[in-house]
Amino acid sequence: MSKKIASACALVFCGVAHAQSSVTLYGLIDAGITYTNNLTGSAGNGSALQFISGSSQGDRWGLKGAEDLGGGTRLDFVLENGFVLANGKLGQGGRMFGLQSYVGLSGPWGALTMGRQYDLIGWIFPAYAVASNTPAGLLAWSLPTNAAGGYTLDNRVWGDEVDNSVKYMSPNFGGFSFGAMYGFGNIAGSLGTNSSTNFSVSYDHGPFSATLAYMAIHNVTTSANSVEYAAGTAYMIGKVRIFGLVTDVQLSSGAKQRATTFEGGAAYTLRPDLSLAAGYQFQKRNNDVGSANQLTLSADYFLSKRTDVYLVGALGHDYGYGAQVQAGYGSVSSTSTQVAARVGLRHKF
Repeated sequence: MSKKIASACALVFCGVAHAQSSVTLYGLIDAGITYTNNLTGSAGNGSALQFISGSSQGDRWGLKGAEDLGGGTRLDFVLENGFVLANGKLGQGGRMFGLQSYVGLSGPWGALTMGRQYDLIGWIFPAYAVASNTPAGLLAWSLPTNAAGGYTLDNRVWGDEVDNSVKYMSPNFGGFSFGAMYGFGNIAGSLGTNSSTNFSVSYDHGPFSATLAYMAIHNVTTSANSVEYAAGTAYMIGKVRIFGLVTDVQLSSGAKQRATTFEGGAAYTLRPDLSLAAGYQFQKRNNDVGSANQLTLSADYFLSKRTDVYLVGALGHDYGYGAQVQAGYGSVSSTSTQVAARVGLRHKF
């Protein structure tokens, strides 16, 4: 018996020794000073000058790994933690790996992953958004996510993490690819409760790319489901990247709130170390709720390939709710307008 056990152990360790595997530590930290006017607060209305981290991109660190299983198949995993640089606290409600935690297989047939993952809209559409084609981040994510004076009609372009999800991404077929994702609600006796369904079709060839997507979420509120359609495109002309997208989100019950958001812009690489960008967003809503719009300008100077300093300015108008120029860390304006400016430092490792 001991010889059999020894032989089995030898086979296991032999397999491990010959497998090609790797684990990488990576991350991003962002810090800066943000000025915002017309803020509404418990101490009254006024302006604020604040130190805010994770505004351009959320602070994070993560581990990603891969193992070659042979025959062109590979095991992949990602464990990504979100935190707040300003005070060291965990993000995403204190989760250890609140941004992403998944494992899967990939090969010539595509990639299948399982766990907590970004939905397909959040995975793909930042490529067409003002917030991520510029260093604006939360200063440009606020309008599309504030469609109901909160986040009820979040259009998910900044990426919602979906628990208990299974995602498939196809290989490229002559420039075309597609994706499908299902988030299990994990509610006993009800398959649909708290579940989500997500599809995408993309085309990417040379300087042109475009994507269409659909997402349905059960119980996005206690009494309503949501349906979202999204379309985005980008084109590179020399040193200029032109980008744009449109999303439409509607709730299924009650007042059946609906928000349609358009955004577009351009980023110009003036020099290898300097980029200038501008973007405009417009949102219309049903139920006679006023529209909203925002203009965002930015300059991004690269000290190295991994470190940059940036300046962002944003002017927002919201005729249905008080304007809120910065998502997450901002607060509603005491008027229909709000201005914000930020200077920041970002490092990727």
